[in-house]
Amino acid sequence: MSHRLALIGFAFLGIVCAIPAGAEPTHLHLGESATVMAAPDEIVASLRAEAIAGAPAEVQKRVNETIRDALALAQAAPGVTVSTGGYAVWRTQQNGADRWQGGQSLNLTSGDAAVLLKLVGDLQQKGLVTGDLSWRLARETGRTAHRKATQMALAALRGRADEAAAQLGLAFGQFADIRLDSAAHGPQPQQFAAPMGMVRAAAAPPAAVAEDIAVTASVEADVILVPR
Repeated sequence: MSHRLALIGFAFLGIVCAIPAGAEPTHLHLGESATVMAAPDEIVASLRAEAIAGAPAEVQKRVNETIRDALALAQAAPGVTVSTGGYAVWRTQQNGADRWQGGQSLNLTSGDAAVLLKLVGDLQQKGLVTGDLSWRLARETGRTAHRKATQMALAALRGRADEAAAQLGLAFGQFADIRLDSAAHGPQPQQFAAPMGMVRAAAAPPAAVAEDIAVTASVEADVILVPR
């Protein structure tokens, strides 16, 4: 994991009282954030089986058969997590005539890009449409990066407090009411997919080149400064 520090400092200085220095502590409100860059280690894809026919039963038959075959292929791929998504059938118009269209999505996740990309290529050749292809951080990787960013932000916050104390002729006393942001609930994807319906029946597997993903943590605290 490569790291890049991006510190964004903001300070609101609120002097609690206007009596002479040395009699009462001074309270500040300070905030900092830090960013680390983390290499994505999980790749995800979403494909869709689609069909158009004159009757809803025929649409559903075609979608069901396509998804059945796709599931058999995907579940045989090592290290790939497979799930199905939304299923819908609706009426449409084609050349002035009523037609029925429907589809169901298939979702794939893996830490092995080569395996997943080959699988996506095979499914494209079977007629599935690629709607999304993304790199992202696995959950634990994202949490680790966020913890590192939090540590860096806290260190920067203490440095900011010491600087403010020095400028005011005071000394750092303690932090009070520290607030940390929470890590994102899910991995953050890095998308580069073609829109739904744009990728079909490729002769070769798709390519997916990853770049580092920024993970940011923010901290705020009330700081108590005391006379020297």
